Amino acid sequence: MEFLNKLERKFGKFAIPNLMFYLLFGQGVAFILTLLNPYVRTDFMFSWDHIMAGEFWRLITFIFIPSSTSTFWFIIMVFIYYSIGSQLERWWGTFNFNFYYFISVLATIIVCALLGIRGNIATYINQSLFLSFATLVPEATFYLYFIIPVKAKYLVVFYFLLFGVEIWHGGITSFLLIAASLTGYIIFFGIPAIKGQRMKIKAAPAQKAYKEARKNVPKGSAPPIKVAFHKCSTCGKTELDDPELEFRYCSTCNKEYCIDHLGSHEH
Repeated sequence: MEFLNKLERKFGKFAIPNLMFYLLFGQGVAFILTLLNPYVRTDFMFSWDHIMAGEFWRLITFIFIPSSTSTFWFIIMVFIYYSIGSQLERWWGTFNFNFYYFISVLATIIVCALLGIRGNIATYINQSLFLSFATLVPEATFYLYFIIPVKAKYLVVFYFLLFGVEIWHGGITSFLLIAASLTGYIIFFGIPAIKGQRMKIKAAPAQKAYKEARKNVPKGSAPPIKVAFHKCSTCGKTELDDPELEFRYCSTCNKEYCIDHLGSHEH
């Protein structure tokens, strides 16, 4: 999206590389502190009244509240979210991933401040990362409870149905909170879908560097060598064979496939 490219040119130097590591590291610290003192979790939660009273740390610490109080499930969630977040950053680029996460955080803070919502308000933001991954790679397979294989596209439908149920019970407050938490998802996927577009995986850093290097080649010199940066592990096609062909990584076998063979290849 062009406006993201403009923002990246102006503010890209402020983006935090490997953002997911720092977020989960903070959650790990908060998890240990919670084991030592359960009241730490309460002190980290978002509360606009407490913030206005001088507890400014709550503007940040709510994103570090552990996703689970169980050690086993916390470790599992850290592994899942780090894998998903790191992959999204590789696909989109550091700045885009930072923008996605922090625009959702900012929107959530605004809605919660206006409506007086307090507590662990980062839950939906974290879930939106999974939704983005599943939307980009709908044919990826996840294993519920490590046993039941489920395609990512079906889990997307399940999550939106779950959001619908929560909105049904929580009313306009739940709707605004969920919508704010999904701000990044709406910008990256909702708006392009309305325009009939799709959010694509960003070119690899090596490809970007190659293009930048070619800008400095004097005119009249030898023609540029065309290099393929994507190759389907099944059919062998690259973007040189078809510039419009899309490529995705399989989260199970960690190989790249064209969109035609992503869902039909064997592990």
